[in-house]
Amino acid sequence: MNRRFIVAMLGIGVALLAACGPEQLPGDYRLPDGAVYQGELRDDLFHGQGTLTWPDGRRYEGGFVDGVMQGQGRRQDADGCVYEGAFVNGQPEGEGRYQCQDTVYEGTFAGGQPVRARVTYAESGVYEGELRDWQPQGEGTWTAPDGGVYRGTFADGEIVQGEYRLNDQRVYQGEFQDGLFHGDGELFLADGERRRGPFRHGTLDGPGRLITVNDDGEENSRQGFFVNGDFFTAPDGDQQRRRQRAERVEQRLYSEERRLQRALTALVPQKPGQRDIYVLLVGGDGRQTVFQKEVEWVAERLGARWQPRGHVLTLANGDHAGFPLATRTSLREALAALDAIADPDEDLVFVHLVSHGGRDGALVLNQPGLRLNDIGPADLAQWLDDLRPRWLWLVVSACYSGQWIEPLADRRRLIFTAAAADRSSFGCGDHSDRTWFSEALYGEALEQRGPDDPEALFQAASDQVAALESEQGIEEDQRSRPDVYLGKAFLDWWRRP
Repeated sequence: MNRRFIVAMLGIGVALLAACGPEQLPGDYRLPDGAVYQGELRDDLFHGQGTLTWPDGRRYEGGFVDGVMQGQGRRQDADGCVYEGAFVNGQPEGEGRYQCQDTVYEGTFAGGQPVRARVTYAESGVYEGELRDWQPQGEGTWTAPDGGVYRGTFADGEIVQGEYRLNDQRVYQGEFQDGLFHGDGELFLADGERRRGPFRHGTLDGPGRLITVNDDGEENSRQGFFVNGDFFTAPDGDQQRRRQRAERVEQRLYSEERRLQRALTALVPQKPGQRDIYVLLVGGDGRQTVFQKEVEWVAERLGARWQPRGHVLTLANGDHAGFPLATRTSLREALAALDAIADPDEDLVFVHLVSHGGRDGALVLNQPGLRLNDIGPADLAQWLDDLRPRWLWLVVSACYSGQWIEPLADRRRLIFTAAAADRSSFGCGDHSDRTWFSEALYGEALEQRGPDDPEALFQAASDQVAALESEQGIEEDQRSRPDVYLGKAFLDWWRRP
C-alpha cells in the first residue's frame, strides 16, 4: 500500500514546474519525466482545473493553485490505490477518502495521512477514531466481524486499554494486548456474574475475585484463584482442575453407553395416521459453550412450536453438558433409532447440527480430554443412505456448511446452511449464546413466518443475517451468504394438510 504517494508526487511536481521557462505552457503539455498535463494555466503555472497523467499509470485530476495541487481532487496511484478529497500544498489535507485494495479510509487527513477516520478492513471489521501512520492510535472504536465492539485507547494498531462488549451478553473492562484481554481487568457476564483479576492472553489466570448474583439480586463475592478461567478457592487450583477433568473423562467413559441408551429409549413411538416430528440436535465442539447453549435453546424454540415431548434427542459435547456425547458413533446410533421409530412416509426427522466447520466442510466434534473424529457431509449422506428413505429437514450452522448441500440433496429433503460452501459464518465464540444464523432462524424468522413455508422462513433468516453483517461493517465478499436446498417432493408433502 503506497500511502505516502503525495509527498513523492509533490517533489516531482515542484521540480518539473521550476524547470519550465517563463513562456506560457500549452494546454496539453508533456513534462520531462513523460507526465502529461491538460488543463488551465496562470502565469506559467498549473492553475485551476487540470489533469496530470504519468507513464506508469499514476493520475491526478482536480484543482491546482500556483502550480501545486490544491482544493478538491482525485489521485490514483500506479497500484490502483485512490485518494479523493481535499488537497493543500500537494498533500491530502482535510476531508477525503482513500481506498487501497479492500481497505478504505474515510475522514480527516493531515500531512498526507488520515488522522481521524472510519476505516473499513476487508477481514477484520471497522475502526472509527484517531490514527497515526495509517494505524489506530489514540481514542477509537473497533467493531469486529463477529459483532464484538472494542472501545478505548489504541496504540500501534491495537487496543491497549478500554472495553469490549458483545450485545450486552459479555463485557470486559481493562487492559489488552494483541487484541486479547491481558492485564488487570473485569469481565461482566449476562447472568450478572463478574470476574475480576489478572488476565493472560484472554483468560483469567491468578488471584482474583468472583462475584455472583442470586435469584433475589443479592451479590456474593469470593476471593480466590483463577486457573485458565476456572475459579478455585485454593491456590493449587491448576492441579484441582486437572484432577477434576480427568475424573469427569473417566466417568464419561464408563457411563456414556448407559447415558446414550437412556436417551434413545426415552423417544416415544409415532402415532399412526398423524405427522410426528422427531428432532435430533447436535452440538459438536465442547471446547466452547456456545454450541451446547444453542442446542438447548433450539430445543426450547421447537418445543414451543411443535411440542415434541418425547420426540427430541440431544447430543452435545462439553464439560458441563448433561447430554450424551456427540460422536460419530452416537450420531449414527441416533439416526438408526429414529429410523426404527419414525414412519418414513408420515413423519419428519428434523436434524440441527452446529459446531465449527473446516474448509473441507467437516463439522468439528471435540470433547475436552477425548480425541474425536470429525464428521463430513459424505459421512452423513452414507449413513442416511443405509436407512429407509424418509422426509428429512436438515439445518447445519457452521462455517463452509454450504458443502453439505450437494452430497445430501434429495427430493425428500430440505437443507438450510448458515454459510455458502466457501464462506465463514459468525457468532461461534464463547461470547455468544448462539450462532447468528440460528438466532435469526429460530428467533424472529420462526416467530414471524412459522415453519409452514420453509422457503419464506429461510429467506427471512437469511435477510436478518445479511442485515446484521451489514450493520457490523462486514464487507460483501466476506459475508456468510446462507444457502438452501428445497426438495420439491418435500415441499409438496409438507404443505399437505
